Amino acid sequence: MLSAMDILAFLLAFFILYLALSLLSKFRQKDVFKVRLKELMQYKEYLLQAESSIKRVYRSPGDQPLPWLQKIINKFQQTSEKEQEKIQRLFVKAGFRSDKAYIIYGLSKIVMVFLPASILAFFLFYFTKWDFLYKIMAIIVSGLLGSYSVDFILRQLVNTRQERIRRAFPEALDLMVICTEAGLSLTATIQRVAREISQICPDLGYELALLSIELNMLSDRLKALQNFADRLESPYFKSIVANITQAEQYGTPIVQTMRAIAEQFRFDRLVEAEERAAKLPVLLTLPMMVFIFPCIYIVIIGPAIINVMQHIK
Repeated sequence: MLSAMDILAFLLAFFILYLALSLLSKFRQKDVFKVRLKELMQYKEYLLQAESSIKRVYRSPGDQPLPWLQKIINKFQQTSEKEQEKIQRLFVKAGFRSDKAYIIYGLSKIVMVFLPASILAFFLFYFTKWDFLYKIMAIIVSGLLGSYSVDFILRQLVNTRQERIRRAFPEALDLMVICTEAGLSLTATIQRVAREISQICPDLGYELALLSIELNMLSDRLKALQNFADRLESPYFKSIVANITQAEQYGTPIVQTMRAIAEQFRFDRLVEAEERAAKLPVLLTLPMMVFIFPCIYIVIIGPAIINVMQHIK
């Protein structure tokens, strides 16, 4: 039987090994640009195949990645094709473009159900004296929390990436205005901005590079712009895509459209800053009551209390 010291030593060794591996991975010089370029070329080949070949109504089992593993995951998950496509889109929005996204998601779900449940079961059955019913309930709750943690982490990754892109987009928008005023077309503008903005925000540069590839390869330019808005799922980008789409349909000069979008974006940022500033007094009320007011009361009333206690003695 393992003692508590053995378990603590095992956990300490695990964390030391994890830190050492993380430091070694940071010291490795990995060319992120080459990885992004490889993904973009693969996506370009995928668009070429989709445009040149006839779409099939069915998909053979040989076309699916790891069909045997996908069958096992489908038995555990019981998800439909629409839910699988939704999970695939979530992975794309989080920055992970892979055909095996659903398999990774399903394996993560299975692992995060059994791993916390097994660890908690070990501690409950060996180190506690709870009733058997309470132990089973705690194990079930830990498994459910582990399963929901996968969705929570995936959603947090999506939100964090969207926020990074939204913060870096004003600089990209200014570059677009400069390029369009210089006489470049929409496709050339997006290509140029994608190359320049990748140094500041690789995520935004990657999305703009995908947009430029779709504008070049797809027959419908509006579909490429709509795909860009769907990947980012933000009202800012949807309004931008709507304005560019209207300019494409009605023949409005792209320079005027870009300048109007930049002005509207600056106005929206100013309104957002004013809203955050207006919320500060409400947010500071509780910290002032808990941390500041007691100190003021001690400084003001403290000497009087000390004098009263001295006179009483």
